[in-house]
Amino acid sequence: MGISVQSATMPSLSVSTSPKLPDETFKQLREYIYQKTGIYFQDSKKYLLEGRLGKRVQFLELKGFDDYLQLLRSLRGQEELPYLYEAVTINETFFFRNEPQFEVFEKTLIPEIIARRSTNGKSRLRIWSAASSSGEEAYTIAIIYLEKLKPKYPWLDIEIVGTDINDAVLDIARNGIYRDYSIRNIPPNYLEKYFTRSDGRYYLSDQVKQLVRFENLNLYDRVKMKRMSQFDVVFCCNVLIYFDQKSKVQVVSDIYDAMNAGGYLFIGYAETLHGISSAFKLMNFPKTVVYKKE
Repeated sequence: MGISVQSATMPSLSVSTSPKLPDETFKQLREYIYQKTGIYFQDSKKYLLEGRLGKRVQFLELKGFDDYLQLLRSLRGQEELPYLYEAVTINETFFFRNEPQFEVFEKTLIPEIIARRSTNGKSRLRIWSAASSSGEEAYTIAIIYLEKLKPKYPWLDIEIVGTDINDAVLDIARNGIYRDYSIRNIPPNYLEKYFTRSDGRYYLSDQVKQLVRFENLNLYDRVKMKRMSQFDVVFCCNVLIYFDQKSKVQVVSDIYDAMNAGGYLFIGYAETLHGISSAFKLMNFPKTVVYKKE
């Protein structure tokens, strides 16, 4: 998930001038955010909303959080939603993160899917990077395809879709321009082959970028989630931890419906489907687990 507060357009604020978030307004804001995204802010996280949304309150020259809540509920609220989503979602991603997952993806899951389906010598794989943030995960999959899968299966076609609720990080993903933090785990030969460095930034090659399509998608939006379908592998890592139990059940159910039979779901290492869904089969691999739709 992505966090990127409008640093280019919003003034920097000191703690002393930041607006204060009254407890009752916090509860109403929390409920509004929950209804829109499924993300639930515990009482202990009040300071996060106060800090992040306080910048929007001041940028919009509002008197306080009550006015901001009123804005969200007004006809103009739809225009503010992208900035709200940008402020309340979190971005922590880089290329080749969670390497054991990618190793299982490449060496075990994809060969199994291909063997099961490609009786006519043709096969098209659909991969979904849910909550893809600035695109590093989706592009890692594309590089693995170019380096490992395509040479072994030259007839293999692949479609990679990256989705996120945050338009700001999606813009970064589409541009494919990254800094040191994002590329620090890329093997040196891949970095040299697929990136061009200029002015301290790393520009991803069109060869990789053209393999991925990015879309805005709220995982809590059941109407839009129904449009997602026929995926063989879904990466939805470090997302469920931000939902409460009810939201987790809904999101996982919709992801299940979006997958092909025999498809695989990756979630974060700190996450589990225990108590959320019994529809998947848990499969154990060295240093990672994956859930299979049977």
